[in-house]
Amino acid sequence: MTATSVSQFTDAQVADAERAATTLETLVSRLGHDEAFAKALAEDPRATLGAHGLSLEKESMEMLMLVDAPRFDAACDKLFDLVDSDFMLAMVSPSCG
Repeated sequence: MTATSVSQFTDAQVADAERAATTLETLVSRLGHDEAFAKALAEDPRATLGAHGLSLEKESMEMLMLVDAPRFDAACDKLFDLVDSDFMLAMVSPSCG
């Protein structure tokens, strides 16, 4: 993050973006070295993320895109290399459907 880009955001917004980035980076790291986690994530993304204390909250991800777009893009590029489109569909589909 550059100082000029961060200065337009509140401390809370920057902290929210940092949590989102850390979550994405943790998810990517975990997928890269933990086959059991990757399999569980493919089978039930929401439950697996919840069981491991990982939360992909829309508002936090949006804040990360605003505060540090390059970091968001880098994490997403890595994530998309590790998961298939069904994962993303499961994450954006309503859980009651």
